[in-house]
Amino acid sequence: MAVEKEFETETMARIYADQGHYEKAAAIYRRLLIQTPAREDLRDRLKAIEDRLEITANQTLSIQFSAFIDLLLKKKQIDKLRNLRKPH
Repeated sequence: MAVEKEFETETMARIYADQGHYEKAAAIYRRLLIQTPAREDLRDRLKAIEDRLEITANQTLSIQFSAFIDLLLKKKQIDKLRNLRKPH
């Protein structure tokens, strides 16, 4: 892994980002910024990727919450059906 990090470049980070591998791209940009902290362009790219990661995380959370609500509604329907089948 240490050898792999020696060859990390802006191009690799950009390719990762273009392919949707935002975590990998952000990690490379962070390491590049440690080497060259004055590079505002790298800082801007990292910020854009971190913003994208936040949006993606929020979308995922929204999808999971929606699925949870759907499951609760289905459970409620199943419970109603079970109550109809019970002899009174």
